[in-house]
Amino acid sequence: MPTAADWIQRAREELAQLRIPELRATGILPHGDQFLPVVSYPPITMYPKVDGAELLASEPDPPPQVTAAYVHVPFCARGCSYCHWVKKINPSAGDIDDYIDTVTLEMDLALARLGRASIPVSTCLFGGGTPTLPSPAQLDRLISAFRARFPLDACRQFSFEAEPGNLLGPQGRERLRVLKDHGVQRISMGVQSFDDAILTRMGRTHTARQALDAITAIHDAGIESVSIDLIYGYLGLTVEHWIRTMQIALSSGADAWHLYRLRIKRYGEVQGQVLDEYIEAPEDNPEAERVWLMKMLGQVMSVDHGYDQHFTRIFCRDRSHITEFMWDYCCEVSDVVGTGPSAWSNYHRTFTMNWGSRMDTWRESVHAGRMPVERGIFRDPETEARRSFLLPLKNDRVLKRKFERRTGLNVDAHLGPELARLQGLGLLDQDERAVWLTPRGRFFADETMWQLTQKRWVPFPEIQHPLMPE
Repeated sequence: MPTAADWIQRAREELAQLRIPELRATGILPHGDQFLPVVSYPPITMYPKVDGAELLASEPDPPPQVTAAYVHVPFCARGCSYCHWVKKINPSAGDIDDYIDTVTLEMDLALARLGRASIPVSTCLFGGGTPTLPSPAQLDRLISAFRARFPLDACRQFSFEAEPGNLLGPQGRERLRVLKDHGVQRISMGVQSFDDAILTRMGRTHTARQALDAITAIHDAGIESVSIDLIYGYLGLTVEHWIRTMQIALSSGADAWHLYRLRIKRYGEVQGQVLDEYIEAPEDNPEAERVWLMKMLGQVMSVDHGYDQHFTRIFCRDRSHITEFMWDYCCEVSDVVGTGPSAWSNYHRTFTMNWGSRMDTWRESVHAGRMPVERGIFRDPETEARRSFLLPLKNDRVLKRKFERRTGLNVDAHLGPELARLQGLGLLDQDERAVWLTPRGRFFADETMWQLTQKRWVPFPEIQHPLMPE
C-alpha cells in the first residue's frame, strides 16, 4: 500500500509534467492567493440590481427547452466559516413552515409567468443551506408541493443536499425514508474533511465518524448514490491531513466526491467568516504550490482507485453518479427554474437571482404576487455566446455544431485567435468536431476560463490578456 511519501512523490511528478513555472510566467495564473471559480457566466457576484418585472418582460416568450429545477432551502444549524451563501441559523419550526408556504407560492408565480400549469423537469436539485434540516413531516410537505408543480416523470435524477447529523438516529432514518419515497436518487452530502480538528475550525456540526455513519445510512435506506464534498487548501490544513482525508474517503463507501479549493473571497451572496480568519492569520493559508499539490493528490489518489474525473472536480465510480443537474445547466446550457431566497433562474437568455440577504423582502414580494427578483441580466449576444462556450468547455467539451446551432456562430471564426493562443500554451486542443481541455488546462480550468471572459466580467484586474474581448 502506498505511503504518504509515495503519494506526494507521485503527485509532484504529475505536477512537473504541467510545467507550472512556465505557465505562471505567462500571467495566466494570478500571483498570490487570488482565486474565483467559474461556476456560472457571468459571475453571480457581478449581476446588477434590477427591476424584476422590467427584466422579465425583456424576453416575453422564451422558447420552450429542457428545464431543470432548483429549490433553495436557506436553513442551517450553524454557520460554516467557508460558506458564502444565504442562510438562517437555527430556525424555529414556525420559520420552516412559513418558508414552505412562501416557496410554494413562488412556484405558482414562476409557473404563471411562463403560462404553464406545471413544468416537467429533466433534473432537479434541492440545495442550501441544509435541505435536510426540516423535520420529516416538513420535508414531505415541501417535496409534495414541488412535485405537484414540477412532475418528475421524465426526470433523470432527483438530488438532495444534506448534512451528516441530519441523517442519523430515528429522525435521520425517517428523513431518509421520506426522501426515498419521493424518488430521491442521489444525496450530495457536505463532509468537507475527515479530520475532526479541521471540522471544528470550519464550524461543522458533525465529526468524521458521523460522516462515515451517514454514508452507510444513505445506502441502507436504498438511495442509489451518495456524493460527498471535500475542501482542500483550507486554513491550517497540511498535505498530510489531506492525504489522510482522501484515504478515508476511498474506504468510506461514497460513490463520488466533489473536490473544492477553499474560496476565501465570496463567490456567493455573502462573505464567509473565512476572510476574517485569513486576515487574522494569513500564515495559515497554504501557498499556491501547496494548494496545487493537494489538488493533484486528490486527483491521482481518486483515479488510481477507479474514480474517474468529470466536470474537472468531480470523481465518480462511474458516470451514473455524476450530478445530472450540473450536466443540464453547464453542458446542455438548459433553462433552470429556481425558487427560494437567493435562488437563481435562467430563462433562455434572462438570468435572475432572488432576494437573499434580505429574506423578508423575498417573502414580502412573493406574498404580494411579485417575482422576488433582486438582480439579473438579459444576456447580449456576445455574453450568451461566451456562456454557451465556457460552461461546456470547463465541464466537458464544446461540440462545434451544437454551439453553432445555439448561437448562430462558427467557433473557429468567432474565437479562433483566442483558442489558438490557449492551444499554443497547451491548455486546450480541438479538431473539426470539438474543443476540449488538455490535462494541463483541466488542472487550471478556472484560470483558463478567465482567459476567454469578457473584460467587464473579470473580477480580478490582473487576470487579462491582449485578446480578451470587452
